[in-house]
Amino acid sequence: MSKEKHETFERLMSAVQEVNAGITGPQKLADAMNESPQTVTNWGARGVSAKAAAKAQALFGVSSSYVLDGAGSRFVKGAEADDTQLAPPADDHLTVRIPLLANAGSMGRGNDVLDADYVVGDLALSSHWINQQIRPTSIRELRFMHANGESMAPTFSDGDVLLVDAGARDPSTTEGIYVLEVHSKVYIKRVRMRMDGSLEVSSDNANIKTVDVLNGDHEVRVIGRVVWAWNGRKL
Repeated sequence: MSKEKHETFERLMSAVQEVNAGITGPQKLADAMNESPQTVTNWGARGVSAKAAAKAQALFGVSSSYVLDGAGSRFVKGAEADDTQLAPPADDHLTVRIPLLANAGSMGRGNDVLDADYVVGDLALSSHWINQQIRPTSIRELRFMHANGESMAPTFSDGDVLLVDAGARDPSTTEGIYVLEVHSKVYIKRVRMRMDGSLEVSSDNANIKTVDVLNGDHEVRVIGRVVWAWNGRKL
């Protein structure tokens, strides 16, 4: 009979498998966390170290407090995730299922917001590719959605599938292309901070260029930052 695993290890494995069902045991966990099999075996026998729990939080969004103490939520929100450099897994075939939302972002007049983030499917990405190319706030914060319209051409076009980091919601710290909810409509626009501290929202298409300035009087909800467009462009 196999020995019972330490409770911290059981919590870690259970939470990680919820994020990535392909991590089926200690060997796969070692690959995904770029650790030696013996190190992971030691976690199972003696308990997960604080350093290992912090690494799991950065890589998978699993709460280190939950792993170590069994307290609080199993997963952290994007803003709370440790921004430690993510360690790429050794096995390129380990995949993460990223949900595809029914909501679409408009690159034009705006699309009506659905009353919830309905998931209509998912797409699989390599954990290694995510960690090398995207480095999100948390893997659990990634979402796929479709883009409609032409106002962001040539950056991306009508029908492109966009990968959105829903944990990145502060354009004042990172300029880029964001999904915004304004007056119950969803837009995809480039956002940058001006020298006076206000945020400038614009389109990329020179033929239909529009620029708006957010001065604090607008009711805007930032849904997330677009980090990749499925025409192969990293953003």
